[in-house]
Amino acid sequence: MKERARHRARKGYIMPPLLDQETRSFCRDNFKKGNITLYLGAGVSIDNNIPSWEKLVLAMYFSTISEQKLHGWRPFSNYLYAIAEWYLEDSSEPLEITARKLRKFYETRETEEAFLSSLYSTLYGSMLDEYGEPYSFIDGDFVRSQNSTLRAVAKLCESNERGINSVITYNYDNLLELSLGNSPNKAIYAPDQRFDDELPIFHVHGYVPLDRNTNRSRGEDIVFTEDQYHRVSSNAYDWSNLIQLQKMSNSVGVMVGLSLSDRNMRRLLDAVGSSPINSRNFALLKKPDKMPPEDEVLDDIHENAKQLLEKFRDSGIKSAQTENSGIFFPNPGIKSDLPGINSSRSGQKGPRYRHEISGIIEEVKRFDLEQKEYVLDQLRIKPIWFKEYSEIPKILKDLLLAD
Repeated sequence: MKERARHRARKGYIMPPLLDQETRSFCRDNFKKGNITLYLGAGVSIDNNIPSWEKLVLAMYFSTISEQKLHGWRPFSNYLYAIAEWYLEDSSEPLEITARKLRKFYETRETEEAFLSSLYSTLYGSMLDEYGEPYSFIDGDFVRSQNSTLRAVAKLCESNERGINSVITYNYDNLLELSLGNSPNKAIYAPDQRFDDELPIFHVHGYVPLDRNTNRSRGEDIVFTEDQYHRVSSNAYDWSNLIQLQKMSNSVGVMVGLSLSDRNMRRLLDAVGSSPINSRNFALLKKPDKMPPEDEVLDDIHENAKQLLEKFRDSGIKSAQTENSGIFFPNPGIKSDLPGINSSRSGQKGPRYRHEISGIIEEVKRFDLEQKEYVLDQLRIKPIWFKEYSEIPKILKDLLLAD
């Protein structure tokens, strides 16, 4: 056994996090019964250079401005994505406002078809040639070869055991459908669609496939802006809400590539959780980094704190803090030269403030993780933590497929 482990290590094998036996047995049993629903988020498509919603909105916005102001010249997608990443860090404007401005532009000055065309070209930017058409070599095999997470999801969907009864995706793209090739599947993106023996893939926010000649969502049916999102979430009888409620109530959910930031999804989970239905869901989530910041970051925090102290003093506020007092107020009635904080920096050389600041940050991270697990439990979601995204395929295999 040890020799096999050493061999795997030499081959670059990454051991997935240990799953408890109860979780593994429960999920595998439901997979065999065909009672698993997959919930997919942006993390499933990101390795194929599909932008997240945040980057998509900003890249579309910059592209639209460029076309208007630069007389038709359009930046390459990699530059649009890079500018979007910078803007996300630099701007204080809520993305919902940017999305509304963009949507308003197409409603007043352009057509719905123009909006869909911009959405398409920005979504699949890295896959399109200079004429805006998909490169001829991009097919299901190519897509799978570039994305280990998508490949693992596709293998589960096309398994002979057919343990996946349906997929609910919050993505516009059809990379999963492409990856499934000839395995029977059907994209569902409108209330009048029906399916038979195919695997239904419900696109609850809209559907924009890579093939321009394939049927797709209408522009007004793409859930793109905050007001559109609110209209859907407030309509209890909207088909997408009914489908999600049904699957959350009647099957075991496995969530991949989701941050669980979708307010409507949490609202629906709350609704199911407050009922007598015994629903269970599992979410693959990246475990927060427990490591303290680097010395440079701790030093920057310290310098900023000293500058703030000077501002306090300049405004007439008196403080008991001195250069040698550390960062803590002394607790009345408690005698202590150094607060009893735990820090991974204990024993390391360096200024006292580094130890104290890192101790506070580590406690905050620990508390935040505990609270996050509590909230997930309230939603009846059991987290399956991983350290690296490359672990996801092995976790899915270990979770659902028999040895």
